[in-house]
Amino acid sequence: MVAVNEPGHSAYELSREIAVRTEYFATEQAVHSLRQAINLGHNAEITATASTAIITVDHLATLAQVHPGNTTSETLRNVVQRCQDALDRAVHQSDIEGVIGHGELVGDAVMNYAIYLTNL
Repeated sequence: MVAVNEPGHSAYELSREIAVRTEYFATEQAVHSLRQAINLGHNAEITATASTAIITVDHLATLAQVHPGNTTSETLRNVVQRCQDALDRAVHQSDIEGVIGHGELVGDAVMNYAIYLTNL
Protein backbone atom coordinates (compact mmCIF):
# COMPACT_ATOMS: atom_id res chain seq x y z
CA MET A 1 0.00 0.00 0.00
CA VAL A 2 1.25 3.50 -0.89
CA ALA A 3 0.99 6.19 1.78
CA VAL A 4 -0.80 9.42 0.93
CA ASN A 5 2.39 11.48 1.18
CA GLU A 6 4.41 9.24 -1.17
CA PRO A 7 4.86 9.40 -4.93
CA GLY A 8 2.45 7.19 -6.79
CA HIS A 9 -0.57 8.11 -4.70
CA SER A 10 -3.14 10.25 -6.49
CA ALA A 11 -3.53 12.65 -3.53
CA TYR A 12 0.25 13.14 -3.47
CA GLU A 13 0.35 13.77 -7.21
CA LEU A 14 -2.55 16.21 -6.99
CA SER A 15 -0.98 18.18 -4.14
CA ARG A 16 2.34 18.24 -6.01
CA GLU A 17 0.61 19.52 -9.15
CA ILE A 18 -1.15 22.25 -7.15
CA ALA A 19 2.17 23.26 -5.58
CA VAL A 20 3.84 23.41 -9.00
CA ARG A 21 1.03 25.54 -10.45
CA THR A 22 1.09 27.84 -7.42
CA GLU A 23 4.84 28.34 -7.69
CA TYR A 24 4.52 28.92 -11.44
CA PHE A 25 2.02 31.69 -10.65
CA ALA A 26 4.45 33.16 -8.10
CA THR A 27 7.17 33.10 -10.76
CA GLU A 28 4.88 34.85 -13.24
CA GLN A 29 4.12 37.52 -10.64
CA ALA A 30 7.81 38.00 -9.86
CA VAL A 31 8.61 38.41 -13.56
CA HIS A 32 5.68 40.81 -13.93
CA SER A 33 7.13 42.92 -11.08
CA LEU A 34 10.53 42.75 -12.77
CA ARG A 35 9.05 44.02 -16.04
CA GLN A 36 7.33 46.88 -14.20
CA ALA A 37 10.64 47.87 -12.60
CA ILE A 38 12.28 47.75 -16.03
CA ASN A 39 9.58 49.96 -17.53
CA LEU A 40 10.11 52.49 -14.74
CA GLY A 41 13.91 52.23 -15.00
CA HIS A 42 14.40 51.60 -11.27
CA ASN A 43 17.76 49.85 -11.12
CA ALA A 44 17.61 48.80 -7.47
CA GLU A 45 14.13 47.40 -7.98
CA ILE A 46 15.22 45.60 -11.16
CA THR A 47 17.99 43.86 -9.24
CA ALA A 48 15.71 42.92 -6.33
CA THR A 49 12.85 41.63 -8.48
CA ALA A 50 15.25 39.71 -10.74
CA SER A 51 16.57 37.94 -7.64
CA THR A 52 13.02 37.17 -6.51
CA ALA A 53 12.14 35.76 -9.93
CA ILE A 54 15.22 33.52 -9.87
CA ILE A 55 14.43 32.30 -6.36
CA THR A 56 10.85 31.43 -7.33
CA VAL A 57 11.89 29.51 -10.43
CA ASP A 58 14.50 27.62 -8.41
CA HIS A 59 11.77 26.67 -5.94
CA LEU A 60 9.59 25.63 -8.87
CA ALA A 61 12.40 23.36 -10.07
CA THR A 62 12.46 21.69 -6.65
CA LEU A 63 8.70 21.18 -6.68
CA ALA A 64 8.70 19.92 -10.26
CA GLN A 65 11.14 17.22 -9.17
CA VAL A 66 13.59 17.53 -12.04
CA HIS A 67 15.42 14.25 -12.45
CA PRO A 68 19.21 14.30 -12.14
CA GLY A 69 20.81 14.35 -15.56
CA ASN A 70 17.95 16.27 -17.20
CA THR A 71 20.14 18.18 -19.64
CA THR A 72 17.38 20.52 -20.81
CA SER A 73 16.70 21.64 -17.26
CA GLU A 74 20.42 22.09 -16.61
CA THR A 75 20.82 24.11 -19.81
CA LEU A 76 17.89 26.38 -18.99
CA ARG A 77 19.13 26.88 -15.42
CA ASN A 78 22.58 27.75 -16.78
CA VAL A 79 21.01 30.38 -19.06
CA VAL A 80 19.28 31.92 -16.03
CA GLN A 81 22.61 31.92 -14.17
CA ARG A 82 24.46 33.58 -17.06
CA CYS A 83 21.77 36.27 -17.30
CA GLN A 84 22.00 36.87 -13.55
CA ASP A 85 25.79 37.13 -13.76
CA ALA A 86 25.52 39.65 -16.60
CA LEU A 87 22.99 41.67 -14.61
CA ASP A 88 25.29 41.66 -11.58
CA ARG A 89 28.20 42.89 -13.74
CA ALA A 90 26.05 45.70 -15.13
CA VAL A 91 25.06 46.73 -11.60
CA HIS A 92 28.70 46.78 -10.43
CA GLN A 93 29.68 48.85 -13.47
CA SER A 94 26.77 51.27 -12.88
CA ASP A 95 25.64 50.55 -16.45
CA ILE A 96 21.99 51.68 -16.38
CA GLU A 97 21.21 50.46 -19.91
CA GLY A 98 22.95 47.17 -19.13
CA VAL A 99 20.86 46.68 -15.99
CA ILE A 100 17.68 47.24 -17.99
CA GLY A 101 18.75 44.98 -20.87
CA HIS A 102 20.04 42.19 -18.68
CA GLY A 103 16.99 42.51 -16.42
CA GLU A 104 14.83 41.81 -19.48
CA LEU A 105 16.97 38.80 -20.31
CA VAL A 106 16.63 37.48 -16.75
CA GLY A 107 12.84 37.76 -17.05
CA ASP A 108 12.81 35.92 -20.37
CA ALA A 109 15.16 33.19 -19.14
CA VAL A 110 13.19 32.67 -15.92
CA MET A 111 9.88 32.36 -17.79
CA ASN A 112 11.34 29.94 -20.35
CA TYR A 113 12.65 27.77 -17.53
CA ALA A 114 9.34 28.01 -15.62
CA ILE A 115 7.32 26.99 -18.68
CA TYR A 116 9.59 24.00 -19.22
CA LEU A 117 9.31 22.96 -15.58
CA THR A 118 5.52 23.07 -15.53
CA ASN A 119 5.38 20.80 -18.57
CA LEU A 120 7.51 18.01 -17.08
